[in-house]
Parts: sequence; structure tokens; C-alpha cells
Amino acid sequence: MMDTLMDPKIWLILVAFVHAIVGIIIPTDWSKDNNKMMAGFTLLTSVTMLYAGFCLDGEEQARLALVIGGPVWVWFVVCCSMSLEFDIGKEPMVMNWKDNIPPLLLWGIVALTGLLESGWI
Repeated sequence: MMDTLMDPKIWLILVAFVHAIVGIIIPTDWSKDNNKMMAGFTLLTSVTMLYAGFCLDGEEQARLALVIGGPVWVWFVVCCSMSLEFDIGKEPMVMNWKDNIPPLLLWGIVALTGLLESGWI
């Protein structure tokens, strides 16, 4: 059971779908060209994660999970620390700790499972 929970493949695929659907597709105001452009670019992260989840395995997969998840987690920390405004949706959202606990946990798990299975520690 614990091996399954610590498998980067599961987290790469799960977070790719959550990121795409809940993080980008649903909240985006698609009537604005700038939002379409930003959402499209941001969705590329999900494509990369799905590639890593389905086409790689072992240490390569784990290292890519770490390289993708780690910087995203750090960026969420920076955005929350600076209370940056995210305005891709219909209403602007100020990045804060309370509202961003779920993505911080998900991206943190992607990075952590990647680190633990990478062979680097």
C-alpha cells in the first residue's frame, strides 16, 4: 500500500488532471484572449506530466516528477508569501495560504515522491 502511495507515476497523472481541470479549465474566463493564451501555456505542464507518467519509469520518471513538482511548489510558496494576484478567472484571486493548501499539498507530494524515488538521496 505504501509503495503505491509513494509512486511518482500515480501523482504525476493525478495532479496533471487536477491541475488541468480544477486549476485551469474550470476557473478560466475563456472570453478573454489573454486568459486563453495563459491557460493554454499553463496546460503544457499537464502534457509534460502525463508524458512522464505514461512514457517514463523508474528513476527517470521520479527525477522528472521532482523537476516539475518542486519548482511549482516553490512558486506557490512565493506567490502566497507575496500575496500575488491571479486574474485568469472571472474574478481576481489573491494568492493566500488558506486557499492554496490543496495545490501546495498535491505539488509537494509530486516533488516528494520524485525525490524519494530519484536515487539522489
